[in-house]
Amino acid sequence: MTFLKTIDRLALSWLILMGLTAVTLLFARHGDAGGNVGIAGAALLLGLAVTKGREILLHYLELDHAGPGWRFLMTGWLVLLCGAILLITAAGTLGWVGPH
Repeated sequence: MTFLKTIDRLALSWLILMGLTAVTLLFARHGDAGGNVGIAGAALLLGLAVTKGREILLHYLELDHAGPGWRFLMTGWLVLLCGAILLITAAGTLGWVGPH
């Protein structure tokens, strides 16, 4: 019996979330002293956030048992929210908004 067969799905999901969190922390720590990781870095961090959010939605809130419409709607909401955050971050970084 392999290790993955002996572990239940919630425990595996927890391990995935811990791994993604570790990657997020390590990457964000490598930003400059102000914590600025740039637009590409922000996109990566937000992509990790969407991945973690989807893992939580599917396995902890059990949307994997819901219809595909609910999964699409909730994943779409996560992507839309993170996309808006990325757009605001990019606007600030590029000087489109904020103090001039």
